[in-house]
Amino acid sequence: MSQVPEDAKPALDLLKSVGGDEMVAMMMQTFIQFAEERLAKLVEEADSRRISEVASIAHSLKSSARQLGALAMGEACAAAEAAGKAGDTDGALNGVVAIQREYVVAKVWMQALADG
Repeated sequence: MSQVPEDAKPALDLLKSVGGDEMVAMMMQTFIQFAEERLAKLVEEADSRRISEVASIAHSLKSSARQLGALAMGEACAAAEAAGKAGDTDGALNGVVAIQREYVVAKVWMQALADG
């Protein structure tokens, strides 16, 4: 099984205390599906330079990622969102790359949790 990062464990422990391993697995699977859809749209909007949409999508991913323990992804989302809201195209586009990179890392351990 993939190693869960230390900074993710407090969030995961809280979720497990509320709903057990089954709920964590279901939440991870749901997030992965949601993130895949939102990331595809994020890239589409970034490619079209619709930076306000980049900010909106990054915002929608941020809280969910943080709640599930993907803190680095949440921070990348926060940076992209802030840059997009500020009209900083380069910062928003760099944020999209960072979100993608952090999602690839998080997806490995999230999928392992989703699979039980």
